[in-house]
Amino acid sequence: MASSSAQLFIPHCETTQGPWIVRRGAADILARYPTQAEAIHAAEALAPGLSDSLGRPVAIHVQHADKTWEEHTWVVAGMIAGAPLSPAVHAR
Repeated sequence: MASSSAQLFIPHCETTQGPWIVRRGAADILARYPTQAEAIHAAEALAPGLSDSLGRPVAIHVQHADKTWEEHTWVVAGMIAGAPLSPAVHAR
């Protein structure tokens, strides 16, 4: 996990009813959601604003049932790294 980025974490939830938590750091709970998909979607929605306010990329990490972590995506100043460019950008 890169230290030059802000970190959002979605720990694995053992129950199907949730809650799936979006954290910033070890103890800072930002929100709770009934499903993992909703928690990931919310983290993706939070990341651009966090990136803009901190002036650095945001890494989203999702924990699997086996307790391993996977980097879900990077968001840099409102753009998701690796996302396809729009046709207007390609034309430049």
